[in-house]
This record gives sequence, C-alpha cells and structure tokens, in this order.
Amino acid sequence: MPGPDAARAAAILADLGPLLPSLASPALVVDLAAVDHNIAAVLRRCGDGLGSRAADRWRPHVKTLKTAALVRRLWAAGVTRCKCATLDELQMLLETAAEDGREDSLDVLLAYPLHEAAFRVARRLLAAHPAARVQLLADSPAHALAMDGWARTAAAPLDLHLDVDLGMARTGSPPSVWREAIADLASLSRLRVAGLHGYEGHLAWSQTREAAVAYDQLCDLAAAVACIGTDPLELVTSGTHSFSAALDHPRLNGGPWRHRISPGTVVLSDLRSEPAADLLDLRQAAYVLARVISRGSDRVTLDAGSKAIAPDRPAPNCRLPAWPGLVPLSPSEEHLPLRREHGALPDLGAAVLLVPDHVCTTVNLYRECLLLGRNEAPVRAVIGASGHRLYFAPDGQDTSA
Repeated sequence: MPGPDAARAAAILADLGPLLPSLASPALVVDLAAVDHNIAAVLRRCGDGLGSRAADRWRPHVKTLKTAALVRRLWAAGVTRCKCATLDELQMLLETAAEDGREDSLDVLLAYPLHEAAFRVARRLLAAHPAARVQLLADSPAHALAMDGWARTAAAPLDLHLDVDLGMARTGSPPSVWREAIADLASLSRLRVAGLHGYEGHLAWSQTREAAVAYDQLCDLAAAVACIGTDPLELVTSGTHSFSAALDHPRLNGGPWRHRISPGTVVLSDLRSEPAADLLDLRQAAYVLARVISRGSDRVTLDAGSKAIAPDRPAPNCRLPAWPGLVPLSPSEEHLPLRREHGALPDLGAAVLLVPDHVCTTVNLYRECLLLGRNEAPVRAVIGASGHRLYFAPDGQDTSA
C-alpha cells in the first residue's frame, strides 16, 4: 500500500488529469485543503488557552506565499497581521486588502531595511492606502535618524521596529548598540518606536538553549526601550526553525509587551521544515509538477532544474513522494537527473510531483500557480510578488515623496 504522501500525490495527479495535455511543465501546484489544515495547525500551537486570540500571536512572513489567493486563506482564518520583505510583497498585500475592503484590519511589518529611494516608494504606497497599518524597520540608530529626516513631510508619525541582531550578523544592530542610542531614538519626530524585530534565523530547531539566551537579550532591550513609548512594544521573533522555542519562552510570553512569531514556510511546508511539520502535523501543500524528458536504464531526467525548484539548496533539493526509489542528483538550469536506487522508472513523458526542499525560493520562480480545492475545478492564480521589477514605478516614473 502506498504511504499517505504517495497517495496524496496520486490523487493530485488524478485531479489534474484532464488538464495534463495542455498544462505546461514545470508547474507549481498548491493543495488548498493542505494550506487550510496547516494554518489551523499553527493557530492551535499559538493558542495554548488563548482561544480566538491565537491569531494574535502569529505574524506570518508572506515571502513564502507571494500570492493574493493564499494570503486570503490567512485572512479568512483571522490572521490579519503579516510580515514582508519586498516592496512588491507590500504592494500585493495593500492592493489585495483594498480589493477586499479590509484595509483597516491589515497590519504589515516591512521587515527589510530601506534605502532612501525605496523608503520614498513605501511612503507612496502608504499614502495610497492610508487605512492600513504599515510598520517599517530600522537597521541601526543612524538608519533610524536618516529615515526620520526622509519622513519630515509625513502627516503623522510612522511606526518603526528596531532590527535587533541576535547573532545572525545579516542585518540589524546588537542590543548594546540600540541601548546606547535610546536618547537618539527618543528624539525622533516623524518615527515612533513600536517594536523590536529579533530574527534568530541562524539557529536550528534543536538549539533551544541558544534561542533562550537570544530571547533574554531581546527582552532586556525591550525593558530598556519601553521608556520612550506609551504603547506596549511588539516583539517579533522566529521563523519556521525556531518558533516553538519562542512560544515556550517564559519572558517573551509574560512581559509587558506583545510577542509574535513570524514563520511563513509552515503554510505550504517543505523538506527543510521537517521538525516543524512533525510537531504540527503539517501537510505538504506546494508541489512542482514535472515531466520525464529522458530515460535510461537506471536514470531519468525531468524538465525541472534549478530554474524550477529550490535553486538555493544542494542536491537532493526535492523528493518524489510517489517514486521513493528515485534520488534527485545535482540539477542544471532546465534538467533534473534522477538515479534509480530501487523500483521502477516512470515512462518517458510521464508527469510526476516533486516536494521542494525550500518552498520559498521555489514559489518565487513562478508567475502563476494552480490551486486545487475540494470538489472544485483547479484555478489559476497569479503570483503577483514573484521575481524583481526593473523600476520602482512603471516606466521609471518619479517616485519621490
């Protein structure tokens, strides 16, 4: 008997059957029942007695989704706070909220340090959607002061999170640097410190002791910074590989602040997220459909190379749930060779489903995806925030505030 993963892959291929003659490959396919299951699973873990307020603990990063149709699944579950990294993601969120008439309930943290030109584009987006709340990120005290100057024409103070480097050494400033700059932060006139962003992405799932040290540092800084604000600070931590440790940390849970985790990968799941998937009983929601384009005695090659799935991950960068005897080798741009270790080989031209090792970088490769719902015909959905635009505005228009 096939395992549950193989059985689900077979069911998806059966649902796609009538479309296969015209469906191009590689193609991104999303199982909406699995999406909804995963959202509910995260909310249960966030709950711990909070009931309907469980959604208040989760600010998912939409870099995984990049799609209005999938963001709407979060909103339908009551998750109206989110995090994003690009201006395209921010624009997609704001425009989707406007279409749905729910701008006043949307709260977005643009968790990426902006240079001046990008800051001015963000200001234009905020001005076009004034009912939504958009919070910005300061990389350092000097960056915060610079943004305060860039925002001198703002009608009202802009909410700001301080990016706290807890050891990842990618962006942000260490807690000691922020603590020494409290007087400068208190002098900001057009920016208001609303929270701390402490992403501990360098830590693995098992590094709970190291995570606890980082959270204590963040809480100590929050206590010091609280003197310059009137509202409780928001503390945002934790992607998919550390959220459980953060939810269990007593100081994050018990302090005079609002703590939120921000995993996004858990909505679709992938191979890298196995510990989280096991804890939450996640279901795989995102697949890449590929076809066999070459067949040898102990090898087949698919039309899904590094431009189709998990380009940032080493081999094997995916898994075939219905073909466990095939091992993915190193891909080239348009080819993915597979070595047979046991079992049969799929026929030339056969459609197969792949589970990506990293779903975030996989989704970003596609302009569209196919959404599969219960007892519904598959629906095409635009991935509106994938890739990168050439200009901040169409045709290189002026984006100055």
